[in-house]
Amino acid sequence: MKMVFEVFCNMCSKEGFKECLGRVRNSRHTVLFLVFLSLLIDNLLLTTVVPIIPDYLFGIDQKEVKETIKSMNRTLICLKNRTSGQHHLFPHENSTLTLTQELLSKSIPLDIISENSKVGWLFSSRALVQIVTNPFIGPLSNRVGYSILMLSGCLIILLSSIIFAVGETFVPLLIARAIQGFGSACMAVSGMSMIAEKYPDDVERSRAMGIAMGGTAAGTLLGYPFGSIMYTFVGKTAPFLIISALTATEAGLLATVLRPSFHDKTARDGNSLPELLKDPLILIAAGSIMFSTMSMAVLEPTVPIWVMDTMNIEKWQLGLIFLPDSIGYLIGTNMFGVIAQKIGRWICAISCLIMIAFCLVCIPFALNLTHLILPHFGLGLGLGIIDAAIMPHLALLVDTRHVSVYGSVYAISQLGVCLGYALGPSIGGQVVKKIGFPWLMRGMAILNVVYSPLCCFLRPTHQTDETSAILSENGIPKYLDEDSLRDSSFSYNRLHEED
Repeated sequence: MKMVFEVFCNMCSKEGFKECLGRVRNSRHTVLFLVFLSLLIDNLLLTTVVPIIPDYLFGIDQKEVKETIKSMNRTLICLKNRTSGQHHLFPHENSTLTLTQELLSKSIPLDIISENSKVGWLFSSRALVQIVTNPFIGPLSNRVGYSILMLSGCLIILLSSIIFAVGETFVPLLIARAIQGFGSACMAVSGMSMIAEKYPDDVERSRAMGIAMGGTAAGTLLGYPFGSIMYTFVGKTAPFLIISALTATEAGLLATVLRPSFHDKTARDGNSLPELLKDPLILIAAGSIMFSTMSMAVLEPTVPIWVMDTMNIEKWQLGLIFLPDSIGYLIGTNMFGVIAQKIGRWICAISCLIMIAFCLVCIPFALNLTHLILPHFGLGLGLGIIDAAIMPHLALLVDTRHVSVYGSVYAISQLGVCLGYALGPSIGGQVVKKIGFPWLMRGMAILNVVYSPLCCFLRPTHQTDETSAILSENGIPKYLDEDSLRDSSFSYNRLHEED
């Protein structure tokens, strides 16, 4: 934000306001900032619900149980009065009296562990929607343009946050989470595609994508403590109203600066999503994103409940559990994008999958919140490095093996993220009920270790050397000749918009 503001001020000191605004609109730094802010808001909403929903749903179920007890208590009093009046009880009245007495004697203690399944399905609903919509989002972005898809996603996120604010039962909250999935798919695919298009150089692209994914880290970093503190001291509605206001502001910026239009289309058609799915390197890269994301996703519904069941903590402290993850992810995405490009992205992917597995094994041994700091930090750091390494690598694979249009490949990457967030919470909640939380962590660790050797295939060859320039001296991709560029109406000027 500071970078964009400084650029705007410097231009305004030399040119008129209209000229400055036009330059800002065409600046790739502006696009980078807007993508950063969009990802921040999306992940702020994504993580704000994590410390709120388990306790909120548990409170709803407790309230329902208490109302049931009161109703049965009234029945019990009525039956006792009939007994004291020496009336003969019918068989069904005897059974009701016995059942009511048993329930009241036990006070019907609702087990917090039983909430794992319900919370898991609610959290995974966002990813399930993204799985369905992502195959259509990539081609759609190539047809209508990235900017209008970004604005549409922002408006959908706004609707989701409003429903979260007013929803008071499980079903509206489930709908809000599902709606967010569609908006997230639009924003993530269009945002990363815009950056890949604006930054064609591999090193600059790695740095820019690291900054953009820093929005994901910042939203995650703020979301967990923001949600828990606001929920504890203000209530459920307030944090989502604040997010709604931020989202509305972002929608205004997108509409003003990008000026989305259906006529703003990608210059030419790229490879279809089924064609890219046949590329084994793209599948392996997306798979590494999926398994690392699943490792984090499986923790979101299960760790707060496990902590509430095994540790004596305050409600507001639930949001602090994931704070080290957010810090680690922020460091990983912002510091290791270029580093991974230099030392080898495949090496970073293998190392981080193994590191994530080790951290997962360590989590069940924690006896208090401080014991969770290092394992969660390692998880976030590993996930951040993998994202910083693989996201620009996907664009590189498209540049060197396919046509340089990025909507479909980032739809595939988001499909990997969605599968992680869908399978993690839904399966995790069931596994905890069957074999317990420690074995869930060990199982996820085994999956990461088993998958890690496949990343060796991402090692660059002479055709896809990561250190080689993607573009020739005149700025045209090396694998395209002038005839193909002319036939496909490829716009060189659009690829290289200068600030």
